[in-house]
Amino acid sequence: MKQVIIIGGGVTGVLSAWELARAGHAVTLVEARALGNGSSSRSAAAIRAQFGVPSTVRGLVYAERFFRDWTRTFPQSQPCFKENGYLFLYNYAADPEAIRRTVELQRAAGLAEVEFLDKAGVDERWPYLDTIGVASASWCPRDGFLFPSIIYQDGAEAARALGAAVVQNDAVVGAETSGGRAAAVRLASGRRIEGDVFVNATGFLANATSKLFGGRELPIKVERRYLYFLAGLKADSDWGLGLEEFPRLPMIVTPTGAYCRPDNAQLMTGWLQFARPAEAALDNQDEIEPGYGLGLGEYGPAVRKEIAQVLPAVEDMGKIAAATSGFYDTTPDHNPLFGYDGKVENLIHAVGLSGHGVMHAPFSALIVAELVGRGRDAASLELPSGLGPVDLRLFALDRAFDRCEGMVI
Repeated sequence: MKQVIIIGGGVTGVLSAWELARAGHAVTLVEARALGNGSSSRSAAAIRAQFGVPSTVRGLVYAERFFRDWTRTFPQSQPCFKENGYLFLYNYAADPEAIRRTVELQRAAGLAEVEFLDKAGVDERWPYLDTIGVASASWCPRDGFLFPSIIYQDGAEAARALGAAVVQNDAVVGAETSGGRAAAVRLASGRRIEGDVFVNATGFLANATSKLFGGRELPIKVERRYLYFLAGLKADSDWGLGLEEFPRLPMIVTPTGAYCRPDNAQLMTGWLQFARPAEAALDNQDEIEPGYGLGLGEYGPAVRKEIAQVLPAVEDMGKIAAATSGFYDTTPDHNPLFGYDGKVENLIHAVGLSGHGVMHAPFSALIVAELVGRGRDAASLELPSGLGPVDLRLFALDRAFDRCEGMVI
């Protein structure tokens, strides 16, 4: 048994705490504010296993199964996964054979339900979409979106039931190290917590946390991203989208990288483009920068216009009701960072999720538990339920960053 201190109370930290407590370790989870206060509560919360690297596909197939079985694992909770599916649309500039190869890669890695569709197939299944300019698509009905607050609140309660301590509203402000090892962290309250292993799961604050320990500079860029929420349909749309169908809309990704999905009675929208590097802090997560608001000529209406190119029923929806912002901790190849720091031999980093932290969390927790158990970095991890091995070198801190994840939004 090891004394493990996890810093960061988002979904990655919470599920890692549960996984480690389940393995018999003594766990303390420390969160500077309330659980989920960072990117976990500001996420589009989509989940897909449609990735371009087999190890990531396998890991996300595992994550989807984990969330699908959530109430079996956590009987005190409620369902946290809505399987509306995930539809990637491509224009004529995209190579259909390359898309087919990616779909076959995904199927071979365990995502049996994913399909390649031509334009006619898209038109047949989603007649309310405007597919002018759409040449092909990939579709998986087992993808969808999540409810993060259920995950981090009820996951933390389950970790507590296994003996984990959960500290909230008390930031880590310092670390005690000696001889290349960390011995303890100091909290803003003055409390001191000793540990054998320390896990950095602080997302966009990962480099600041590493610095507290005297650890390495991590290859992470912090970007601000926005979500815009449209008031939903008031009546059946003239474009063929009905009130009954609206809650079942899939996550739709347009050929330009704009995306939308239902969020209760609203339509959540966002866009890949124009990610802004940011000086990130806990207190400026919700700032809306000039030009990114809801007014005429600002980014919000531009996102709405882009979505309407594919989903014309947007014209029958209300105004943009709200805009939210949050931070991505992005790596050069859009694959996360998992591994021991090197400069501080008992510090593990579990960061750099590049916007995929919520969906990746059960997979992340397995990796963290493997690293803690081994006491060193690992080259591979065998997933449960016969899903096979994943290549953890893809996530190593010292990798070449030459195996980029192409399916990024």
